[in-house]
Amino acid sequence: MGFVASHESLFAWFGALSASYLLVRASLGLGRNLWMYVVSRAIGDSIDWKKYGPWALVTGATDGIGRAYADALATKGLNVVIVSRSEEKLQKTAEEIESKHGIRVKYVVADFAEEGTGLYDRIKEEIAGIEIGTLVNNVGMSYAYPEYLLNIPNGRKKISDLINVNITSCVTMTHMLLRDMAERGRGLVINISSASADRPSPLLNVYAAAKVFIDYFSIALDKEYRSKGIIVQCVKPGFVVSKLSGIKRPSFIAPLPETFVKSAIATIGKGPSTYGFFPHWLQLGLAGAVAPKFVTDAIQFSILMSTRKRALKKLKRSE
Repeated sequence: MGFVASHESLFAWFGALSASYLLVRASLGLGRNLWMYVVSRAIGDSIDWKKYGPWALVTGATDGIGRAYADALATKGLNVVIVSRSEEKLQKTAEEIESKHGIRVKYVVADFAEEGTGLYDRIKEEIAGIEIGTLVNNVGMSYAYPEYLLNIPNGRKKISDLINVNITSCVTMTHMLLRDMAERGRGLVINISSASADRPSPLLNVYAAAKVFIDYFSIALDKEYRSKGIIVQCVKPGFVVSKLSGIKRPSFIAPLPETFVKSAIATIGKGPSTYGFFPHWLQLGLAGAVAPKFVTDAIQFSILMSTRKRALKKLKRSE
């Protein structure tokens, strides 16, 4: 009996210690993230954007988060280079931003799914002579719907596009502009990842893995170049109202792009990796820190499987 009782006491002690650890971890995380997302936003900008250079460049800038970043940076008085694949959308976006904010906008037509270095040679020629102090690598693409790797429609092309758009564009655009930033001793690089980077995402595995790459790339690059006056930040949004997410109405956990970016911009300089938006941290960061991994993994897989089934049914009806 004494042996059993002693083990029961040991288990109780271990359980209390584990619960205390999780509570302390959650409390520290809450305090840190309240500072990052709420208090710092109320205080206002800690960044003198113009100090880093008179121009910003934003990829994927005609819709969603990219467009919101272009507008937000224009409100800081920066001229903006917007890069996307549709010239018609680029022209319209450029006219709207110039008219609204009274700054200069240059647009560059580029399809980041394109193979080879020719694309980036053209972009480099287009922006020659422009002092770009802020780079926002926003362009991205996901699956049409969650799917098993071997069942992705036109799989080899789709996988290549996912890697080119989500990874190659970010690394190559950063490499293109980083040297001038380093020589000037100042620069800002904002890389848009996804909350999918937090854990493996079955049925979205290539997309999620690409976003993990962006997170790790950004954190490491920030350590490499912070001493040279360059700040690198990875932003990992949860759901935002956009064409990419398919969400049309804003909610507490799915804000409008403008709301999200206003929050995310306030976190610059306060950490190399951020969700950018307090409700996204509550939903994803806090839950991930407290809930057992097998529980969050099971919930995620169930949601993605349900989404896949609905998409396949819709496709079948449209045939």
